[in-house]
Amino acid sequence: MSVIQKSVPSTVFVCIGTPRIVGDSVGPRVGSKLIEAGVNAYVYGTLDRPITALNLHRYRKMLAMYHRGDVIVTIDATMGMLSDIGSVKLCDGGLRPAGAFRRRSAKLGDVGVMAIVGEREGDMLLQLKVADEAFVAEIADEVFEVALAACRS
Repeated sequence: MSVIQKSVPSTVFVCIGTPRIVGDSVGPRVGSKLIEAGVNAYVYGTLDRPITALNLHRYRKMLAMYHRGDVIVTIDATMGMLSDIGSVKLCDGGLRPAGAFRRRSAKLGDVGVMAIVGEREGDMLLQLKVADEAFVAEIADEVFEVALAACRS
């Protein structure tokens, strides 16, 4: 008689954004840092290979095919209330990527990590384009620390 062992789900980080737009670069910055740190997790979306609204559909298919049953953590920059700018928020059920581009997409992931980089008023794309580089780097560092702590537990 053989014993079937249930494998432990892997952690998968899906870091969304583009380094071409400073305010939208939080995800790929975090992805690159996670790779450099050698985390014991799958990491998709880096400064060299970003996940954007243009290629997100391919990653959705790949995640459905290869990571069924794994814990998917979606990381993205987002817009929020003025009082929340600079904060990092976690949410169950993943995130809806590409909100600043006025696209309505399906949720992605089991857990969402939102780095709030601007106000959800006015021209959100312009806010992302003119975001302060040092501010974005700092919030990406905070998200990286949260992700790193999650890998250790």
